[in-house]
Amino acid sequence: MDFAETYDSVLVPVIFQPWARELIRRVPPRDGMRFLDLACGTGAATREVLATGVSPTAMTGVDMAAGMLDVARAKTRAASVEVNWIEADAAKLPFPDDQFDTAYCQQALQFFPDRAQALKELRRVLVGGASVAFCVTTGLEENPLLRSQADALERHVDEAAGAAVRAICSLSDTEEIRALFEDAGFEDVEVDRVSLTLSHPDGRVYAAGAMGGMHTGDKIAGMPREAVDACFDDFLAGLGECFDGVGIEFPHVANVVVARA
Repeated sequence: MDFAETYDSVLVPVIFQPWARELIRRVPPRDGMRFLDLACGTGAATREVLATGVSPTAMTGVDMAAGMLDVARAKTRAASVEVNWIEADAAKLPFPDDQFDTAYCQQALQFFPDRAQALKELRRVLVGGASVAFCVTTGLEENPLLRSQADALERHVDEAAGAAVRAICSLSDTEEIRALFEDAGFEDVEVDRVSLTLSHPDGRVYAAGAMGGMHTGDKIAGMPREAVDACFDDFLAGLGECFDGVGIEFPHVANVVVARA
């Protein structure tokens, strides 16, 4: 499988589907809405909206990665509602003003090169009063899975591989997040720290998918088998009580942002 397929088969059910459900719980979809899944990846949030049975007027997913969009398109081909999957930069959305009623974005804001501009663009394409729900991972100290991944990758691959994981936790300050939304023109900004208990029945399978399928996967693929095994062993050992010898169960903590355009 390529990166997008691995991401969808391993990371989506463990990480992104649960967070999509949390966002939808915070901002429930409704019939007739025009919905935007920003930085959609393989469309986890869109699929969860479809699973609720609502009937949106329009559904749109935006991502910069064509491979992610290909998987998203394939996964929703049989859906009763047509989804428009568009390759675009969050800071340069190809839509007119006042285009959407609701937007979700999970675990992506921290990666936007220009976070302020991306949020201003999102505000521009939303109608007044539209609701948005975001989630952004908190610090490594609260996320043992990511901390263990970063340490193992840095030890066995290189510093850049560890940094790629640490970047997931690069926007953890609540007030910084609040200011970004308020400066972009959002109102009633609420930021809540939320911890979900997530799991996978086979920790080594998860390690192969998450560490071998992320942006460091090409480096891991070129390593000798014993070196890869040592990397995965270190990752699992670093989980401590979150690894029972077979499966993993761990807290995943994020700031959930709900705001109004």
